Amino acid sequence: MLVGHSMGGRAALRAAADPAVRGVLALAPWCPPDDPVDDLGGTRILVLHGDRDHTTEPGESAAYVRHAREAGAEAGMVLLRGCDHAMLRRSRDWHRASAAAIRRFLRPERDLDGWTAEACAADGPLLR
Repeated sequence: MLVGHSMGGRAALRAAADPAVRGVLALAPWCPPDDPVDDLGGTRILVLHGDRDHTTEPGESAAYVRHAREAGAEAGMVLLRGCDHAMLRRSRDWHRASAAAIRRFLRPERDLDGWTAEACAADGPLLR
């Protein structure tokens, strides 16, 4: 399970194609439009991003998730209302959502539930 914030989120997403990786939790990642997604088939990805982030672009994260899905990843995104890049506002929600996603990604069964499942099934980012 890889977890990373900002550039660390991008690094985790870039390493996600490794078969040893069961899932990626990217927190306010930097997702440039040209980052590759071709090798992400079967990978589980959840992006958490603040809707007021001006350091990394939530729209680019949403586009990355869309492209990863098209490549076969089980990917979703949750936008946290009123949050910015530092993850200090609503820090408990960041922590709870992160812990829940990690627990769900590491379970031996493939079924997801909660925000993680909702985000992976939604047409666009969930706003919470």
